[in-house]
Amino acid sequence: MKKWFLFLLVVALLLSSFTVFAAPKVTLRYALWDSNQMPAMEASIKEFMKQNPDIDVKVELVGWNDYWTKITTGVAAGTLPDVFWGHLAYFSGLITKGALMDLTSYIKKDKIDLNSYYPALVKSWNYEGKQFGIPKDWDTIAIFYNKDLFDKAKIPYPTEDLSWNPKDGGEFLQIAQKLTIDENGKNATEKGFDKNKITQYGLAITGDSNMQCGWLNFVWMNGATGVLDKPYGSKFLLDQPKAVEAMQFWADLFTKYNVAPSTSSNGWEMFKAGKVAMSPQGSWMMSDARATSTLKWDIALLPKGPAGRYSCMNGLAHNIFAKTKYPAQAWKLCKWMDSEASQKIITQYGVCFPAIPKLMPIYLAATKAKGPAHIKYFSDETERTGAWPMHVQWNQIYDIIVREYDMVFSGSQTVKEAVKNMKDQIQPLLK
Repeated sequence: MKKWFLFLLVVALLLSSFTVFAAPKVTLRYALWDSNQMPAMEASIKEFMKQNPDIDVKVELVGWNDYWTKITTGVAAGTLPDVFWGHLAYFSGLITKGALMDLTSYIKKDKIDLNSYYPALVKSWNYEGKQFGIPKDWDTIAIFYNKDLFDKAKIPYPTEDLSWNPKDGGEFLQIAQKLTIDENGKNATEKGFDKNKITQYGLAITGDSNMQCGWLNFVWMNGATGVLDKPYGSKFLLDQPKAVEAMQFWADLFTKYNVAPSTSSNGWEMFKAGKVAMSPQGSWMMSDARATSTLKWDIALLPKGPAGRYSCMNGLAHNIFAKTKYPAQAWKLCKWMDSEASQKIITQYGVCFPAIPKLMPIYLAATKAKGPAHIKYFSDETERTGAWPMHVQWNQIYDIIVREYDMVFSGSQTVKEAVKNMKDQIQPLLK
């Protein structure tokens, strides 16, 4: 009995010792904004926690607008999540505030092969030779179109040869005009068309506030450089003649040709309601389109311009809060979420394009039954893309662009006047 008692006592002491000296479980906060991707992210995180039982991940889902308010206030208060989704529109601003952890040494130490990702995306998350993110996914822009409205007007669906030009708009404008109908059933090409009583528009443009889906692609397709001379550049270039031409054409779709509703309208909701025939949108809108049961839709490539076809390519990445209490564990999570193994899990849900090109067949297989028929057009557009304008003063720069370009849509100034005003305010910020 004494032997058994001594044995049990030793076991109890060992267990007690283990309890005392066992490393405490770390809890990481993980933030994202897209509810459509929530199940896929949770599936990947579940596998991560299975492989790392000492780490618990608390997922925080916040809508897009509230998300960035939370991130902005979190920087000032020092309460950012440990790991969170990053967007290129906010990347430069977060860097200047010292909010993001430099991942360069971690990537080198763990021998992460960045060559397996889309090169343009890797480059986007690099600043002054330091890597602040590993690509998570990507998106490009295409034309969403309502098949029923095309059928009703007896207009063939858009083809790969669809084109536009800044002089007369080309076939792209002609189609938009024929699909713009007034209350008497006349389209915008017919005599007697009443521009004040339009019941259906050919196109929903995103105006000044969404360059990614709209005017910036047309600037590139007209042969202009873009907003700046290069990422983090020192020259404002929207005053180039070809840029002015493209931006004027984009505004004319509303102010002159009357084929688009006001940019203050919710063009996407009008599209889903059958009030708009075409809408240039990012690939992220497919989930919403699929969920609209009354909508018969497909996608077409953006129309080719004088300089060819270009689409803005954007991609998210996982960022780590520079002041996280758990840098090693946060890196483990970040590294896992953007790894091939994780992206394979996520891609099977068919909610976002993987940042690793070789996983695209998995995505296409996962979405084959969901549609649309020409989903591959989004990946086709990765062949000729424009880069998101990057600058440490980007938030201020973009606010100026929006304010001045908005005045073109209101009819209070021309594009030439707008870009001059933009340059006067923006150029000093670039120095």
